[in-house]
Amino acid sequence: MGIAILFIVFALNFLNIKLSKWLFKENRNKLSDTDGKKIYIFGMTILLVVSFGFMITFIDSEKAFIWTVTCILLVFSIFQSFMEWRYIKESKQFIIPVILIAVGMLCIYGVFFINEKMKYTTFQDVVSDQLNEESTVRSITIDINDFSGTLPKREASATIRDQDLINRILADFSDVELKKETGFRDYWDYTLRIITTNQVEEDHFSTESLYVHVDGDYISISEGNADVYKIVTQSNHLKTIESLVESDEVVWMQDSILSV
Repeated sequence: MGIAILFIVFALNFLNIKLSKWLFKENRNKLSDTDGKKIYIFGMTILLVVSFGFMITFIDSEKAFIWTVTCILLVFSIFQSFMEWRYIKESKQFIIPVILIAVGMLCIYGVFFINEKMKYTTFQDVVSDQLNEESTVRSITIDINDFSGTLPKREASATIRDQDLINRILADFSDVELKKETGFRDYWDYTLRIITTNQVEEDHFSTESLYVHVDGDYISISEGNADVYKIVTQSNHLKTIESLVESDEVVWMQDSILSV
């Protein structure tokens, strides 16, 4: 998205130079050739320094970046338009920055809207290469993680091979909708290791492990990457897992036994 916004900024600068001739059939006059030269240079320098300092100090998210770039473009365009109106007489070129800022804001918010839409996905879409209708799920190993100490550790683990239980666990995740998040999470309530077999060629099958780290609100699916997703649907995706923790349907191996 950053590349797209930089492209928009460069395109606006190019159009700012060319539109005087295209729209008004007049060569673009330079503020540096007018009585307002010193004021223009001083004002632009101050705006650049303040903008650069603000971006370094306060921007900590993608949304903040979008709002900051938009505000900077708006302030620069208003300043340039005012200076051209004040010091370049008998010219309509001061209108151009106003036109460009309107176009620029629409383009930036269009990029932002598309980028936001691309963040939304589903659990099934994310795991579809390794876990789909054609896959054979051989087992699911569930690790319960403990955060009571200084460092997180595995408290208990159970490996499930019963197909009915496997289907119930996967069904809980089937309707989960996700939004990709930035950043990294260290702590997860559960870690699932799903062993799947898929046909990759005729008479050739591949067995792989898919790791799913999950809690009530977030999920990380390790399938070549470890992207973090926020769960955006009101889903009971831990229903079966939490019921198994309190039941005797599976055998839970405690950490002390696992460490032996």
